[in-house]
Amino acid sequence: MLLNNKFKGKSIVLALICAIVGILFMWRGNGVLQNIGSVLLISGIYTILDNMFLKESLVELVVKKVKLDKEIDDTGLIQIDSTLTNIDYKSYIEGSNKNIDIVHNYGRTWTTNNFDFIKNVIMNKECKVRVALLNPESCFVQALEEHYGYTEGQLKELIKEATEKWKALGRELAKKKENCRKRNSTYKNKKCGNLELYYFNGQPTDSIYRMDNKIIIVSAKNSREKSVYLPYYIFEDNGEKGLYYTYSNEIETIIKEAQKVEV
Repeated sequence: MLLNNKFKGKSIVLALICAIVGILFMWRGNGVLQNIGSVLLISGIYTILDNMFLKESLVELVVKKVKLDKEIDDTGLIQIDSTLTNIDYKSYIEGSNKNIDIVHNYGRTWTTNNFDFIKNVIMNKECKVRVALLNPESCFVQALEEHYGYTEGQLKELIKEATEKWKALGRELAKKKENCRKRNSTYKNKKCGNLELYYFNGQPTDSIYRMDNKIIIVSAKNSREKSVYLPYYIFEDNGEKGLYYTYSNEIETIIKEAQKVEV
């Protein structure tokens, strides 16, 4: 660092000498000397500016960028956007082999759009699916009905509607398991997963979706207006220092505190 400062100081002194000589040549000389003087003056001024400002700014910018990249890498962030339709849930769901966790209020649109993908996975892979919905008896239901502009009891019915959809899948899964235990079973693929359904009473905020080593966080809207433009973040598992680990623990805490619903 000391050598670098000495080199920088010598460079500035040399540049000042060039600038002074250049001024003298332009003032006292003529023709060729004036041309040389203008070159020396411009070179000297540029060298001073380069050493005092430009190089430092560039180095500072690079350092900040490297630091930011490291911070992003540490979180495990692999995607950030504000258009929900850009999330490729199909690929994430179909690529899951061990665990799928779904935490949201009731998710009618989400469930409708992705139910067949989840059904295909759980009926053909040894994948554990856990779904946590807002408890229809939660104290937050009435407040959310007002927030969403629903009539009284409407949100409760939507949660029950989602519940029945998951229960129906649970019955279908149980039927396959029973048939697979029979000797004359017609199933070529006897693999199937497990389905667990929960009601949570905690404060409903972001929606959380975990598919094996990826977690998708969809931010909640504070305003009533419905929109596909919502911030979302996708994190991958990169160890305990990453946000995948943080949200995984949040899922486990929600499940632990939740009420299990028979499917």
